Amino acid sequence: MDQIAVYTREGELAPFYDCNMVTIYEKKENGWKPAREASFAPIKGTTVKEQREEVQNAAAFAEGAKAILCKEINGIPYSVFDRKGYGIFCTEEADEDTFDGVLSDLEESDEKKRIRVEMVKNAGPAQTQTPGIYFLNLLELQKECPEISSKKALAPFLSDTPFLELHLVCAHIPPWLSMDSAYEKKIRKEEGGLYVTITKSRC
Repeated sequence: MDQIAVYTREGELAPFYDCNMVTIYEKKENGWKPAREASFAPIKGTTVKEQREEVQNAAAFAEGAKAILCKEINGIPYSVFDRKGYGIFCTEEADEDTFDGVLSDLEESDEKKRIRVEMVKNAGPAQTQTPGIYFLNLLELQKECPEISSKKALAPFLSDTPFLELHLVCAHIPPWLSMDSAYEKKIRKEEGGLYVTITKSRC
């Protein structure tokens, strides 16, 4: 079941440090309904350790929910909920439209994460409709996944995959590839980057 934890002060949305109550709303066939609620003492700790422990206790009441919602949250509370994997939303309203919007945002975020995981997993040239000819848009790949270096995306392919041509779109030819005499590179400038055709050098 889809659940959202709403943190309030006496039932009214408030900044998290003022909150003393959490209500778990669950989506039913006829809309969002309160499933359970709990009270807790507002966060009063004077040290980071004390605050973190108090927030951890307050966060325990949200177990099972996909997201938490309150008027304002930052600092240690935000960090605690973020590490637990909750979607975190600040809002002035806690009604059905808000809950539906939160759920929609979470689903969109999950889909983006899934696509990103696939991109990272398949971060390399893909064969075109012509056997032996491969293509990789390195610009797009690194825009979505900046942690993937050109070497990580290309080196395994070049060493392990028999190919006739590799068509590469990039901002510039990676220096490590430019210096590799095992490959010939034909370069043409196009709008938005370089279009490089890579073939194995003929001895």
